[in-house]
Amino acid sequence: MLQIESICRDYTRGRSVIHALHPTSIEVGQGEFIAIVGPSGSGKSTLLSMIGGMLSPTSGRVILDGKSLYEINVKQRSRLRNEQIGFLFQSFNLVPYLSAVENVQLPMALYGGDRVKQAKEARHLLERFGLGERLEHKPAELSAGQQQRVAMARTLAMGPNLILADEPTGNLDPESRDLVLRTMHELCNEGRTIILVTHDETVSSSAQRIFHITEGHTTETTPDQNRDAA
Repeated sequence: MLQIESICRDYTRGRSVIHALHPTSIEVGQGEFIAIVGPSGSGKSTLLSMIGGMLSPTSGRVILDGKSLYEINVKQRSRLRNEQIGFLFQSFNLVPYLSAVENVQLPMALYGGDRVKQAKEARHLLERFGLGERLEHKPAELSAGQQQRVAMARTLAMGPNLILADEPTGNLDPESRDLVLRTMHELCNEGRTIILVTHDETVSSSAQRIFHITEGHTTETTPDQNRDAA
């Protein structure tokens, strides 16, 4: 499903070269739940951005469903990203003046098509997340947990096979965090793949595989190994 082949990212600052991420290789299968952990500045978000087609690696390849993201042109990469990858962030990134259903419908509306069908699908997604009575509420009228559920519904609007999540539970209370995690596991059971960046050990321990990044170097463990170490 996803092959990450020796990707690295270097930055130049004056005469110095900063290795934000050393060569990293990961193979991810369909339906896997992967957690990426590490201290701030370790390279987690850099790796996620390169996987998502938003940041070109200095070297190496990212191959999604047989297509190398950085060996196709910008237009093709943008289309592949929009069709195959969903993004979920800590800050929700909802449009403040749009209702919940309009926020979820937005990605579909950008591609044109039947607005009535799109609105119906948006309502269906929100109902799946227990927000059937909040369809017309704007973000400011929703709790943090409800806003993140709207964001998750919007992420699913285009039916992505790969979901990249950057600290999606960082602003949530434990109950909302657990709901988001349960939903992510449901999505994996449906065959979607999730790669999640987190500082929360409760979140990372629920993943199938864990990648630790320290000063740009990546090592893999399993939740069982982490519990044994503790």
